[in-house]
Amino acid sequence: MPAADQNATPPGFGITLDTAAAEPRVVVTGELDLLTSPQLQEALAGLIADENSRRVVADLTGVTFFDSSALNVVLHAQRQAGEQDVELAVVPSPAVSRVIELTGVAEHLSVSEDPRP
Repeated sequence: MPAADQNATPPGFGITLDTAAAEPRVVVTGELDLLTSPQLQEALAGLIADENSRRVVADLTGVTFFDSSALNVVLHAQRQAGEQDVELAVVPSPAVSRVIELTGVAEHLSVSEDPRP
């Protein structure tokens, strides 16, 4: 596969950063999979590493598909946040909630129902 195709963003996928809010947030829409998860990892890592961040919100309410690579990214970000003394709040869509429930990792995540505190 040519390099340009590997970096292509699938239709319907979007990731935006809201750093102007009191609590910085990453808002994701579409499918989070092996192709798109690295973008989430990069966004979360940047916000968690910011020395002004005490709480970061991962708003995944618009995610329609969530695979094991995406779950791994969220769990890694949770560990990174803990090391930086930052709270990572995950706001799941039904698709994300199902994977979290099926894998039994809820106790390792700070899951929130509302994207806005």
